[in-house]
Formats: sequence, structure tokens, C-alpha cells
Amino acid sequence: MKHFPLILLAISLCLSSCAYLQTHKNVREAFHEYEGYRLVEPLKLYSAGGAWYLAVQRETMDLHYPVLHDSIFLENDYEPHYRTTKVHEGVQYHRISGGTAQVLMRNDGYYTLPSLFEEMNSMNTEPVSSLPAGAQQHTILARVDAHTSHSVAKASKRIPESTPILANALAGLDFVCVDFPCSVAYNVAIPVMAPFVFFHNFIAGDEDNDSNSN
Repeated sequence: MKHFPLILLAISLCLSSCAYLQTHKNVREAFHEYEGYRLVEPLKLYSAGGAWYLAVQRETMDLHYPVLHDSIFLENDYEPHYRTTKVHEGVQYHRISGGTAQVLMRNDGYYTLPSLFEEMNSMNTEPVSSLPAGAQQHTILARVDAHTSHSVAKASKRIPESTPILANALAGLDFVCVDFPCSVAYNVAIPVMAPFVFFHNFIAGDEDNDSNSN
């Protein structure tokens, strides 16, 4: 029991920290796949029957978590993302609002892929396999940024829906044997790594500024 205070300290360190390993989540996700879609790039905009649509590609995907979740040093590179495992034939079409469509057709318009997905999700509709008669394609003139290190995708179905008992058991074992001790070690090392990361980013920033000025 003499090591009990150290154990409590280690646990509190991991719980309060912004940095931790999460390989156990990938162990659990290895037992699942997802059916969903991804926006076709470059974006393709259509109108039909008074409604507006963006073309989407149907895919089978898996969900991947970066090994390290670190909101201090890695900024946005620690977010989970969907990876394509199979692309299905044919294009489908997802509804968007008329206001968004008008912004996409303007020279001074601006959107991001995540914001487009947020709107599509808020409409609570599923893609359709074909457009109504008289559909027209429109030119997109707006600037559309990804604003993420990974392409944005939407999962509409998880297979299987519930996680198998074996997956939870293996994920728990991985958390205890790998993620927890490595997270503690990483957080202990953060004060040592911080100066090196700061100077690396500072030098990289200066190099980027020099290249832009040239």
C-alpha cells in the first residue's frame, strides 16, 4: 500500500492532462466498419425541383484514432477520422439549403468542408441515388477549404452496432498495459520536451516567413 499515493497521483495526472495514448480505442474499432459517404471533390452542385444538392460518394470506412491525443503540441492532429476501405460505384446526392448554394456560387463566397457537413447533418436527410427530372449542374465559384488534416466523411451506419465482448476485453487490456503507463510517461516528459518543441516551431515559423517574403 505504500505505492498507493503514487498510483493515485498517476491516475489524476492522466485524467487532468490534455495528452494521452488511445490505442485501446483502435483495438475496439477494429471490430467495426461504417457505411457512409464523403463529398465528391471538387464539389459538384445541382438544383432540381426547387431543391439544392451536393454530390457525395458512398463508401465503407473504418474509424481511426491517432495513437496520441495531445491538444498542446499536436493542435488538430489528434482528432479521430474516417478512413476509406471501399468505394462503392455510383454517385449520390445530398440536400443542402438554398442559402448555402447561393454562397457556393459567388466569387466572394467562402465555406469549409466541416461546416458543409454540419449543415447536411442538421437537415436530417439521407442521400438520394438519383436527382428529379430537369436537374441542372451549377458552377461553384466560392473558396472551399478542408480546414482539417483529414478529409471529412459522414458515417450513417455502424456494423455491428454494438461492440462485441471480446473487443471490449481486448481494449481494456490494451488500456491497462499500454495506454495508461505510456500516458503517464509521456506527461512526465512534457516539461522536458516543451522547450525543444517551442524552439522547433519558432525556427520553422521563421523559415516559413522567409520563404513567403521571397
